[in-house]
Amino acid sequence: MTLLYTLCGIIVAFLFVYLVVALLKPEMFP
Repeated sequence: MTLLYTLCGIIVAFLFVYLVVALLKPEMFP
């Protein structure tokens, strides 16, 4: 169960970083 929470945390963190970069540097995305 701990592994599942860790995996979800990594995915959420990755999506958060992706959204921040998309907002700060929209020219990097199509």
